[in-house]
Amino acid sequence: MNLAICEDNPQHYEIICSILRDLPENTFQTCHFSTGNELLETISTSASNCPYSIILMDIDLGENSINGITLADQINKLCPDSQIIFISQYLQYATAVYETEHVYFIHKLQMAKYLPLALQAACRKLADRQEQYLYFSMNSRNYQVQKSEILYLERNLRQTIIHTRDHSYTTKERLHDLAEQLKPDFCRCHNSFCVNLHAVCTYSHQGIQLSGGHTVPVSRSYYQSVKDSLAFMKLVHHKEVES
Repeated sequence: MNLAICEDNPQHYEIICSILRDLPENTFQTCHFSTGNELLETISTSASNCPYSIILMDIDLGENSINGITLADQINKLCPDSQIIFISQYLQYATAVYETEHVYFIHKLQMAKYLPLALQAACRKLADRQEQYLYFSMNSRNYQVQKSEILYLERNLRQTIIHTRDHSYTTKERLHDLAEQLKPDFCRCHNSFCVNLHAVCTYSHQGIQLSGGHTVPVSRSYYQSVKDSLAFMKLVHHKEVES
């Protein structure tokens, strides 16, 4: 997991690194930035959508740097999945940080106590967000699409087409691998199709009618598993599906 530390004070940076080294399970790959401008430039020019999963952010970064709160606002727009933890010695910023999306505000005198807790909270939020998105690559770029927006997936020759409510994406990733990411809210209904169970309006041996007027085939070998999946979803979500 990539972690950025934006801190202009060398002593405070060393304290942060020491705390990270003492963590029972330290799986972070850290990168240090002494100015907010440097961090913003790196994120803006990165080929990855979210180069840093977690960012430890000082607020007062000196006269020659962008303010940490202003920087966090930019990062929220560029990398909405990145989890920001503010670390400052100035309590007057404790209210202003709520102008941005962040996980924690830590006073520098309390880093040893609260930084491990903040990192745990950030990791939980990342795990929750990961469950909400499908991640895939297309044309040498990484993409994420909210699972609830996906209607169905279709395998065509050596490509998989991801059909959302208002767009389609084509990737070389296998249908099977993508379907595994989407369980349990999606299920295979055909060797070449996987559907969002929440989008199913009606189903029969002739096919599955999805919201928005889309129809996908259901094969004989998959029909019972589709029926069972819809029945389970009905129990869990109390959703009525016509058959």
